[in-house]
Amino acid sequence: MVNPHKWLGVGFDLSAYYCRDPQHLIRVMGTNPAVLRTPHDGQVSNFRDWHIQLGRRFRALKLWFHILDEGVEGIRARLRRDLANAQWLAHEVAAAPDWQLVAPVALQTVCVRHVPAGQGEAAVSAKNLAIARRINDAGRAYLTPSLLDGKQILRVSIGAERTERAHVAALWAALQEAAAAV
Repeated sequence: MVNPHKWLGVGFDLSAYYCRDPQHLIRVMGTNPAVLRTPHDGQVSNFRDWHIQLGRRFRALKLWFHILDEGVEGIRARLRRDLANAQWLAHEVAAAPDWQLVAPVALQTVCVRHVPAGQGEAAVSAKNLAIARRINDAGRAYLTPSLLDGKQILRVSIGAERTERAHVAALWAALQEAAAAV
């Protein structure tokens, strides 16, 4: 399942999924009442059997137009840029004292936390929440505080359409400044 509005820049309200064997979907969700039968059954794909809803809007049109507008190479370039920026941030965090990269960076989301030496988990959690609040309240970037294995972390998702390396570098600087200030 892919939500193109999250990273590909497509308007909201479209989810896409890929299925290796559509026959499985047809076996599970297929319906064949007389009112839905056509003379072309068996000759063409009838997508009514590929999902739960029978009636639907043409949500995929916005994805189609986005692909036509940006082109596959444009979309690839944007994704590669975001992946490189996520790797850059991960490298910076891993090299910084008192900062931890808490999950592998497989795509564009970088999960980090500030862990000052000598502080207990409660203090570290409070500090990371304060860092998130300070960054988010400033309004120049937005990150999501979350829990991973019961520990407070900061999720940075690099994927906004106009995000460049300079923006990621500015966020990294803001994270360090916030950590020093709280």
